[in-house]
Amino acid sequence: IPQCPLSVPGLTWEFKDGRDQAIMAIPTRDMCYLECLNTAGCAGATWQLNDIAEGICFLFKEIEEYQPCHFCESAKAPLPVNDVCNAPEDDVLDIQDVKNQLDCIDRCARKSGECQFYSYFGEESILPNKCMLFKSCEDVTNAEGCPDIHSGEIQCFMPPQCSDYKILDHFTRKDTFRQFHLCDTNDNIENIASPDWDEDGWYRVKGEAGSYIPEYEVPFQSCGTVHSGYLKDTHPVMHGETKNATVCFTDADEPCAFEKEIQITRCAGFFVYKLEEPGKCDARYCTSDHPTQQITSDNE
Repeated sequence: IPQCPLSVPGLTWEFKDGRDQAIMAIPTRDMCYLECLNTAGCAGATWQLNDIAEGICFLFKEIEEYQPCHFCESAKAPLPVNDVCNAPEDDVLDIQDVKNQLDCIDRCARKSGECQFYSYFGEESILPNKCMLFKSCEDVTNAEGCPDIHSGEIQCFMPPQCSDYKILDHFTRKDTFRQFHLCDTNDNIENIASPDWDEDGWYRVKGEAGSYIPEYEVPFQSCGTVHSGYLKDTHPVMHGETKNATVCFTDADEPCAFEKEIQITRCAGFFVYKLEEPGKCDARYCTSDHPTQQITSDNE
């Protein structure tokens, strides 16, 4: 699974006639991305499935705000690096045989988040179809007179919520906390409203709250509330993936007395959750240090 997703479905950028380019009859996503790599000034590409034109490839000179699209997938072009990366030995991750520049970029993305730069040697270069992968590229070797060498910094493509989210970080929210009766409410109720709740939206769990909404049943009257909320489903596996999930809220006699539908996105190294107020006080989303294993505390 790539630590750095190179593409994302369902999103694109604003297309402007005279600046951007649309190419018909491009049957695959990879062919579209190669068109971008081979086009000077291309900042990103969107491939859209189209029954009439087989597939349309949109090449963008500028990429700014995202906008939704149907039957499409988009990728950012690497930031170009002149010449060949010249990194210390410890920063050279690998040298591999590849099919093309896109294959080289994909190998970098799959290096568990370590690889950030690459140098691809094309068919007409001194090292045909070789790919060098690097952690850093602070210096370069002049490749003047050596044709068909392409270097760049890969651009991870995460959904907007991976960089625009609120924080749940209060220690009372942990699954092991047994005191207080707080509530995730959009109403500003003194001594009841959760101190880290800021209305409906995308949230990341951090700090003293842990890192996750747990996937296991949390006992009634935990997490600094009465009705403890935990995931009925699992977290998404693919980086950049968003999935629908259900949160159960406990009662004295029912482990899932009422439910709330949420969304979860896997970002690079963390998850974000699209949450709405549970609709009942005292009810709260629980958090934990581990998604599937409860860690006991002295505060029980």
